[in-house]
Formats: sequence, structure tokens, C-alpha cells
Amino acid sequence: MGIQQNANYVVVAGDGTVYVAPTASAVAPTNAATALNAVWLEMGYVSEDGATFTQGQEITDINAWQSFYPIRRVLTARTVSISFALREWNKRAVEFATGGTVAINAAEWKLTPPTPSATIDRALILEWVDGSKKYRLFCPKGVISEDVETNLSRTAAADLPVTFAASDPGAGGSIYQLFTTDPAFSS
Repeated sequence: MGIQQNANYVVVAGDGTVYVAPTASAVAPTNAATALNAVWLEMGYVSEDGATFTQGQEITDINAWQSFYPIRRVLTARTVSISFALREWNKRAVEFATGGTVAINAAEWKLTPPTPSATIDRALILEWVDGSKKYRLFCPKGVISEDVETNLSRTAAADLPVTFAASDPGAGGSIYQLFTTDPAFSS
């Protein structure tokens, strides 16, 4: 028999949350529902577009004189990224998006960008719910990998778009883990 069609297996991420923690202190979740350790900081509102999870791979074609088609394909890299637009401008969100540091400067706040060669590793959790089904995607290590380009306009929110590129966590760890309470995974 083929795959059964079941509308209950369609996922609609009606609500979600992004959490960030320093990699050295990040306490890894073990399931989709247990409360997170206090080191995880919620990043606040994300734009209505939600988040995009991308798992990619790079393939190198090996060609030969005798064939118009590749005679072999070699997997040369795998990538994992999560993209979203932070809607709030607060200390947590701005420091995460820019890699800078926000500090008091007399009666106002000042953002100082990171040093030019700084790469700031973070751990990230993306959670979403679909009715009673919960999902928790955990990346133990990664960096902001794309430009944070903010449009300042009279008629739209000034979002902080972020692309978080997962990195090899080392010590045989997994680049990401997905936990869910979705009963469709038992089928």
C-alpha cells in the first residue's frame, strides 16, 4: 500500500518562539514540552512570516570525457539554517542580531558593534505549536551568517532579519535535534 493521505499530518505553525543562549551555558532540551532552563532568553516578537528552516547539501559532479552526464556525484557539504525577522528592538534582540553590546551611556543606551573579526557562537531553539502538537528544534551551535538589513520606513515595522547558520557542535554532537509531541511521527 502507498502512503495514506491524512489532513491531521499537515503542520500549520500557528504560533512560535525563538530562544537564544550562549553555547557554553546552553542546557540542551531533552523533549518538546519540558520548561527550558533559565539560560535560554526569549527573543520576543517575530514577523508574521514566521521562521524558515533550511537543510541543504552541496553536490559536486564528477564528469568524464566519455559521458555527457556526470558519472558520479559526491556530497561535499551539508548546511542547516534558520531565518526569521525579529520585530522587537530591545537589548536581547539587538545584541543577538548585530553581535554588538548594548550599555548605558549617560541617560541613554549605546550599541557598540563587535570587533571586525569577532564570530559569536550561540545556541538557538525554535519552537512552534499546531493545536496540541508541539515542536522544538534545537541547534547547539551557530552564528548569524547573513546581513542584517533593516528597512526604516514610515509605513512598516523596522524588523531585524536574522539568518542563523548552524555549526558542527563537535564531540560527535548533532547539528540539530527536532523534538515533537506530534502523534503523526508514530505512524
